[in-house]
Amino acid sequence: MLRKVMAVLAAIAITTGLTMVVTSGADAKSVLPAHGNYAGVDHSGRMVTLSFSGNYMSHFTVGHKVIGGAHVSTGAWHETCHGGFCTKGMWVTDNHITGSWREGGGSWTHFSVYLEQPIKPYVGTYMGRDHSGLKVHLSFGSGKISAFTLDHSNRGNIPVTHGKFETCLPSICVKGHWQSEYEVVGSWRPANGSHWSTFDAYAYAF
Repeated sequence: MLRKVMAVLAAIAITTGLTMVVTSGADAKSVLPAHGNYAGVDHSGRMVTLSFSGNYMSHFTVGHKVIGGAHVSTGAWHETCHGGFCTKGMWVTDNHITGSWREGGGSWTHFSVYLEQPIKPYVGTYMGRDHSGLKVHLSFGSGKISAFTLDHSNRGNIPVTHGKFETCLPSICVKGHWQSEYEVVGSWRPANGSHWSTFDAYAYAF
């Protein structure tokens, strides 16, 4: 009798295990990782970004620290380490990745990132301030920022590609991107300096 009970329990366990494997396999195959740039935050509130193309995740970045990339297979990458930092992650939907990163033998910090959707910047004028209170004024159109003005001083024009920009003008260097259709976020520094000042500018008269 005991043998029959054990045999039934073993059969149930095997069937359950096979069902879980088949289900997990079906779930993994149902996710088709979208190519592009991803952004989000970790559980400590730090910005996390990465890129995915082909079968490789690249430019995994936490804050301003670029950690590196990893080979992606069946919608996931296993623990991969570069320069003392390790990452791992998986797609839970086509456009959403969850995972973890850690430094050295430290504890894992979980993160969640989403595919950045293309933004069509508003064509027109923007105004705002940097974190020290200086006025920022700019106009966008024809693929460029024209008359980037900082505290009433026109510093020049800045080329824009896919809603992002990074260039050095004669007196300052500027970088940033459109946070939404009507908001630009970025930072600037003196051309011969190293300290970046962040700014926000919003479209008006729309």
